[in-house]
Amino acid sequence: MRPQRPSRGATWSGPQIPSHLMRDFFRIDVVKEFLQDEGGVSRETERIVYTFSGALLPLNNEDLQRLPDGTSTANSQKIYTNGAALAPGQLVQDSLDGQTYTVGTELTHTPIHGMKRYVVTRKGAAANGR
Repeated sequence: MRPQRPSRGATWSGPQIPSHLMRDFFRIDVVKEFLQDEGGVSRETERIVYTFSGALLPLNNEDLQRLPDGTSTANSQKIYTNGAALAPGQLVQDSLDGQTYTVGTELTHTPIHGMKRYVVTRKGAAANGR
């Protein structure tokens, strides 16, 4: 017998990432202050951390074909979320191993559901070429 599929009524919200694949990530918002009196520099004044759930996966060939040339490295991966919004340049930290990633671009999905995916690049080893 075929399993019953949920109806597409008010409770169905489209595809979702299975909860057993999800783990906590921290979105880091950096607040900066522009200091004209000190030579026109920006200085970090505060870091605001938000927790969201996501799944970190490697890029596949289809992802690489759709990205503009030069926008991915060997340290690029993708984060799937069930709706958490991230912005290019945003810092994201993995709760599992403490790695920090920079959000590059959002990979498109159809707009009928809330699942989002982003290309992220690992910081540290990526910057040093390791």
